[in-house]
Amino acid sequence: MEPAPLNDVYSEQKEGVNLFKKIRLTTYFSLENNPLVELISSNTHSADFTQKRSEYIRGRLWIMCMFFAFSVPIFSIFDFITFAHQHAKTLLIARMTLSISLFFMAYRVKRSSSVSLIKYVIALSFLLPSIFYLTIMNTFASLESVPHIFTMMPYLILAMIGLFPLTVRGGLILISLIFVPFIMVQMQFFNGDYWQLFNALWLFLLFAGISLWLQLAQLSMLMNLYRESTIDPLTKLINRRVLLRRIEQLKSHATKFSVVMFDLDRFKRINDTYGHLAGDKVLKVASHIIKTNLSCRDIVARYGGEEFVAVLPSTNLHSAILKAELIAAQLKALPIQINDQSEITVTSSIGVTAYKQDEEIETLFKRVDDLLYDAKKLGRDRVVSDIK
Repeated sequence: MEPAPLNDVYSEQKEGVNLFKKIRLTTYFSLENNPLVELISSNTHSADFTQKRSEYIRGRLWIMCMFFAFSVPIFSIFDFITFAHQHAKTLLIARMTLSISLFFMAYRVKRSSSVSLIKYVIALSFLLPSIFYLTIMNTFASLESVPHIFTMMPYLILAMIGLFPLTVRGGLILISLIFVPFIMVQMQFFNGDYWQLFNALWLFLLFAGISLWLQLAQLSMLMNLYRESTIDPLTKLINRRVLLRRIEQLKSHATKFSVVMFDLDRFKRINDTYGHLAGDKVLKVASHIIKTNLSCRDIVARYGGEEFVAVLPSTNLHSAILKAELIAAQLKALPIQINDQSEITVTSSIGVTAYKQDEEIETLFKRVDDLLYDAKKLGRDRVVSDIK
């Protein structure tokens, strides 16, 4: 086999980085990530977790929009009972405008699961009620004539933020969208009473803090559930189910990627001879070697037992073979300390293939699994591909 030219490899790496920026295929919650950073910003979240969180938010957002789209105009009955007819009509127009907007947003959320769309809709779902609050407050001459249900609106809107598993940054953005109309109303009705202004601001910050705490508690719980259901606790790699989802995402963004399947040779013998704790240590070492020899854009998963799978976006077959051979060589050359008296070396049988346009994932994995089986039949400790 003739190795790929270096220029081709560098070109593929550059192409892969560009693709990585688009779909962010990093392993979620790696050990190097600070849990606090993960709660502050979504930049370290994987595309898979982002999509799952977005679907969770989408369901709650639709319910919230539909509930207020129906309930907001209904309360106009009390406006006509309480206020003058012309004032009530003005409030009705504002209510109907908000209701129609909420219906439209609920419709958009129901029709699409796009992450970017959900971000825009959730921002609008808190901005528009805040603008509604500012609008209706402008129809009153003094703060004393405003019913408590209207003065409490910013705090009620803040409380709704606690329904969603948002990051600190996301929560602060929504709070700022509510705060600007709130402070505009406070300035509009300010009569020199700083104590009243202080109380209003203190109450706003109290509700904002509680909402932030609630949303972070939800996000933390969602993270823990995601880890337990998708991350292999021994190797910290994603599991088979997430791998298949990630490949589906990759297929929609790229036309070229390679798949490498690793199988540790005679792993059962290691377990039988040295015990399962030794086998666990071998799996950890093997997963570490695979991860460290691949880039952050590559997808690495524990496929089952002693099998690992690496998916290399924007990588042709030649380059994938070179990476597989490098990993096999490093694994073979590294003595693994089993106990004070024993150390062993491990080899691997590896199959490598490239994705063919529009083929099914089952077909792709059947081919790479057959190549892995060929490597074992040929004597193990080798890389076998379908290169012509």
